[in-house]
Amino acid sequence: MTEDPSPSRYSIVVLSAPAETQSRSMLPIAQELNRRDHRITYVTTQEFAERAVITGVDVLVHESCPTYGLQTDLWGCSGPADPVCVEATLDWAEAIYADFADDVPDLVLYEASTRITARLLTFRWNRPAVQIYPSFANGDVLVRDDAAVSDSGIDECVSGLPADIRERLFRFLSPAEQAGLSPSDFCTRPEPLSIALLPKEFQADGHLFDSRVAFVGPCIPERRMNERWQLPATGLPVVCLALDPELLGADADFLRSCVDALAGQPLHVVIMTNSNSEGVLQAAEQLPNVEVHEWVPRSVVLRCASAFVCHSDLNSVMESLYFNTPLVTVPTCASERAVADRVVELGLGVQMPPEAAGPQSLVDAVVVLVGDLETGRQVRALQRQARRAGGARRAADEIERYLEWIYEP
Repeated sequence: MTEDPSPSRYSIVVLSAPAETQSRSMLPIAQELNRRDHRITYVTTQEFAERAVITGVDVLVHESCPTYGLQTDLWGCSGPADPVCVEATLDWAEAIYADFADDVPDLVLYEASTRITARLLTFRWNRPAVQIYPSFANGDVLVRDDAAVSDSGIDECVSGLPADIRERLFRFLSPAEQAGLSPSDFCTRPEPLSIALLPKEFQADGHLFDSRVAFVGPCIPERRMNERWQLPATGLPVVCLALDPELLGADADFLRSCVDALAGQPLHVVIMTNSNSEGVLQAAEQLPNVEVHEWVPRSVVLRCASAFVCHSDLNSVMESLYFNTPLVTVPTCASERAVADRVVELGLGVQMPPEAAGPQSLVDAVVVLVGDLETGRQVRALQRQARRAGGARRAADEIERYLEWIYEP
């Protein structure tokens, strides 16, 4: 007679932006918590549902999951809230609330771009939350005074909303307020625990953060048996280029120019692209040292790569450094420029503005980087720090300690 499985220890709902970068970081944490017998419900769109199911967690599919920039805040904002944003957020919050009507979770684990919805739910449920920073940890954790945002500031923020949306918002929050919770106390202060997906050494002001932020380093997805890529037998240095639409708005002409510029170099080049690549695929078939893929397991390639050319979102940079791969960064927005600046400050690679990142310029930067021994030493040092930070296991440890502190005597 087999024993019944042990009951789940805690019920955790996970909110994450329906995007490649966020899902690559959040799913390893959800998977690790699931291994520890917690009941994990991962909320996402249909596009990302399959990869979540593979990790073994429960998946709750919603048609849309609205997300906002890290500086967006419905509470205590300096101006009126955007009615469209508030309505979309309420739609999602109300739908999730209905899904858990008979089984309120013990914790909301959320990626920072979903924090408005997450805080609405934690306020209504009177449940704790843990925030995951997809990029640098927010300095508000250091300086924000919980008393700095008053109820009058919240009133000013929502006063310009149409009456029906304002009433809907207050109706959603009213049960919690009747229980004695204040929006200014609960929805504006930093979470008692946040998790940053980088080693503390990569954050410029990392030494100023206290235990409210756990710097766990990169959370790398587990390699699966069907994620294969064959290392070429040529012995040439491997260079990985992630030339997708987010990087330079890459089109077929640009990719073909890259193929032409790289073909004559003593390198083996793996180009990743998911747009306008049919002609490039055909051109690359004639070149023994260039591969073009619409999909290839990135972590498998980076294990073997001598350089990675990418737009510098933190997830790509951390994954590259985790596998000891120097970087050529081409940032396309402010948050990516901040990460690229830090890459240069720490001697982990080079930065190129998009307007200067022509095919030949990229080739020149790659050739110099591949032979740069000092950059290699700096990358190896950061790799050790990234791996020692603990990754998904450390994140799960921190979350469990927090849950035990809240719920267990």
